[in-house]
Amino acid sequence: MKHSQNEIERPEVTQRIIELLDKQNEKGLKKYGTTIDQVSDQSYDWKLMALEEAADLIQYLQKEVIRLERLLNPV
Repeated sequence: MKHSQNEIERPEVTQRIIELLDKQNEKGLKKYGTTIDQVSDQSYDWKLMALEEAADLIQYLQKEVIRLERLLNPV
């Protein structure tokens, strides 16, 4: 991973997270025409949105656990 003189060297995990955040921000800007910073605090129920995302996350993680179990323990 190449870096300019002013850029700090980050662990790969951190770099991937930053890249993912950048992608998500781009996606949101294209979809909604604004950034999260520009959205009014009153526009959304942020707690509910976070809970909904967390519920999705739990399902995605469980699906991945099942997939890995099938790979490690084929029938």
